[in-house]
Amino acid sequence: MKRCVAVVALATLVASAACFRSGPRRPTGVPDPPFEGSAPEQAYVYNGPPGAYGGTLTLATANDMKTFNVILAAESASNDILWGHVFRCLIDYRNGDDPPGYDSGLCTRWESSPDVREWTFYLRQGVRWSDGEPFTADDVLFTYDVVRDKRVETPIRDVFIEGTQENGDAVYPELEKLDDHTVRFKLHKPNGGFLDQVYNLWLIPKHKWEPAWGAGRFNEAMKLDGNPGDVVALGGFRIKEYVSGQRVVLERNPYFWKVDKVGQRLPYLDRVVFVILKDQNTIALRFEAGELDILTPRVRAEDYSRVKALEGADVTVADTGVSLNTSWLAFNQNTRVNPNTGKPFVPLWKQRLFRNKDFRQAISYAIDRQGLANTVLSGRGAPLYSFVSPGDRYWHSDDVMTYPFDPERARQMLSGIGLKKRSGDSLLEDAEGHTIEITIITNTENSQRVQTAAFVAQNLKDIGIKANPAPLAFSLVSNTIQTSFDFDAVVLGWRAATPPGPANYKSILLSSGLQHVCFPGQSSPSTPWESRVDHLLYEIEASPDQEARRRLFAQIQRIWSEELPQIDLVAEQEAIAYRTKLGNVHPSPLPPRATWNIEEIYFRP
Repeated sequence: MKRCVAVVALATLVASAACFRSGPRRPTGVPDPPFEGSAPEQAYVYNGPPGAYGGTLTLATANDMKTFNVILAAESASNDILWGHVFRCLIDYRNGDDPPGYDSGLCTRWESSPDVREWTFYLRQGVRWSDGEPFTADDVLFTYDVVRDKRVETPIRDVFIEGTQENGDAVYPELEKLDDHTVRFKLHKPNGGFLDQVYNLWLIPKHKWEPAWGAGRFNEAMKLDGNPGDVVALGGFRIKEYVSGQRVVLERNPYFWKVDKVGQRLPYLDRVVFVILKDQNTIALRFEAGELDILTPRVRAEDYSRVKALEGADVTVADTGVSLNTSWLAFNQNTRVNPNTGKPFVPLWKQRLFRNKDFRQAISYAIDRQGLANTVLSGRGAPLYSFVSPGDRYWHSDDVMTYPFDPERARQMLSGIGLKKRSGDSLLEDAEGHTIEITIITNTENSQRVQTAAFVAQNLKDIGIKANPAPLAFSLVSNTIQTSFDFDAVVLGWRAATPPGPANYKSILLSSGLQHVCFPGQSSPSTPWESRVDHLLYEIEASPDQEARRRLFAQIQRIWSEELPQIDLVAEQEAIAYRTKLGNVHPSPLPPRATWNIEEIYFRP
């Protein structure tokens, strides 16, 4: 019976494939929409295999976007569409090159002073925004001013913090304009890895958004209910259409600043369509039905064997290794008082538990990570004990505390902090008689996370803790952990940073970080270990010695694994699947895994 239902569903998907196409799939040889004007006088030259013009690339995204505003974007759906495809930084990062590394991008070159306290970037001349206006140094300065503005709700600001003043205010590098096409960052201390921070400064146009920012309305800019044409950027594509819950359509940026080695302007594709499919099972089915050109963001573990069976003349499946993404469980350690109610965000008896390291370590011992990998990840995963995945072979450290599955040890540790069995059943209670019952929230759109929360809840039940999984829409989860703070525990994951490295973990690791989920946005560290991590992060940035930076980052991983502000769970073995007729696809474990070079991808004639 199940087999018949699946066949019918697949046939229906095939029949409706045309509904998700907004243009020709094959190259036409004629750019549509056409390019405007001439290529920039200092155009970037792509030296790889030239492609052919035309076609619509169709992808899927599992969640609706929350914003078009790249400065505010803090979740994967918005980032997956905006980063690289629509917006650009001063420099590029070529994820799929061997080895991956920085590329000049919007700059002809950059240079640093011998003490790596000054970094100068020389902008390409003749570059235009997607509305045709010139791109200059003033746009870079404007973007940096917006990012540093405390009124603007952006996680990017954390990346640039160099330290704090005595009054607790953050210290940032200074940025000056040397001329219309040259800018210089002046740092307060050496930073040999400053490019990692620069690759977080997604540029926005001064001519378009300075009035809104000056009026204090930048948080309202580029909302989803606005005009997509107002989203002016520097990427290969601009937003053409957005239909909530259905699709996002990108079309060629007619002023894009790259050409190939035979003089053709990029991008080759006319359009890119992101179909919004909140059921991830449906995404895999639609790829199998031929409706999607790339199975994005990657082949899920539970779909791997079925997708692998498609490999042949039409489909290519590329194994990319252990994912740099991570999954984790975090408890709410926020000690603040809710200004609306006058009560603590977290009841005091729960605070005592959640802020107790022995409690968190007991929970970690109670989780059967290998069982989790075998069930939720269909065996395509491994236990994880660090916030840095072993897939990141450069920055991952093995010198971390591990927690092999040991329920008896977990029970002993919980007994040691005063929890005992409640009279009449196996549930635990504290000395004041509170039954240890918690709610674990996660986002309902991600089936792996929903299954993970249920699996963890069962593990906790086995040691006497009643855990109730509560899947919510991602927007509600995001609001809960960053604004209302009304939660006990959350199962989520970190998307791999591009490029990987300490700078891109700052918003997570710093006690003041907006993504320091256990207790975000602290004015001063609430624990000695958080203070120590803050100090080590600033020490990493100040060190010009790369090996010294790796050793310091390993220390942070060790502290994190002992204190467990988040309990890391499993890392997945990943793969990318795409239509073989696509040219210039170079899959990478770093996001966006298959479309990091979107302007170079084309349909083979």
